[in-house]
Amino acid sequence: MKITYFSGSEDIDLHPLIVGHYLCPSSNKYGPHVRNHHILHLILNGKGVLINDRGTHQVSKGEMFLIREGEQTTYIADKDEPWEYTWIAFKGAKTSIFNNSPDVFKIPDNMDIKLYEYVKREEKSPEIFLSILYELIYHLFADKEKEENDDRIRQVHRYIKYNYMEHITVENLAAMFGFERSYLYRIFKQRYGIGPKDYLTRIRLENAKEMLARGYSVAECAYMVGYPDAFSFSKAYKNRYGIAPSHDKSLQQ
Repeated sequence: MKITYFSGSEDIDLHPLIVGHYLCPSSNKYGPHVRNHHILHLILNGKGVLINDRGTHQVSKGEMFLIREGEQTTYIADKDEPWEYTWIAFKGAKTSIFNNSPDVFKIPDNMDIKLYEYVKREEKSPEIFLSILYELIYHLFADKEKEENDDRIRQVHRYIKYNYMEHITVENLAAMFGFERSYLYRIFKQRYGIGPKDYLTRIRLENAKEMLARGYSVAECAYMVGYPDAFSFSKAYKNRYGIAPSHDKSLQQ
């Protein structure tokens, strides 16, 4: 058996704790136990069963099974073909993606061999295993994450559209909807062809143009569309339309 432990902050999205490899003896049983972290066991050879609150799950070579933090599990190697597996234990906010996932997955793209090779050579860098975790999650949940991100990006778009008059920054939007700032910018622009800050400016100025046409003053419009003063509003208006709002003849009735 080979085991490597890692230390470091667990207050991050994903943090590898332990990696290892074990060639189990016949009918080897582990549990019942309750863990304070998640574990993925990737089956290299043989087979066995996982037992948890949702039932008994048959697992064999080419598959992996999940142990979730806080749930009671037992796993038992087959009598005739006991399993050999490599595993990775981890914590972090990103583990929430497994909340409603299956208990058993097909191993993607020979990731079992990749993980095993790093464990066998006793790799000490947690970053290596973190990259494997993210690669596994990407292959397992790429479609789900895309759906979730698409939904959140639509929420960001709607929020800006209907709350443009409030104090809004990209940093606040990222925190509010659970994005990293640069990632929010990238995927918002991919979907809408414009960054969130530029979209906010466009929505504000389009609404301001309508208000000016209805007879509101520059200062009133500045306040109503979310600018701190008439100067910053006029500057943004001129940058977009090429003319100061007070001289825009297209607004004349």
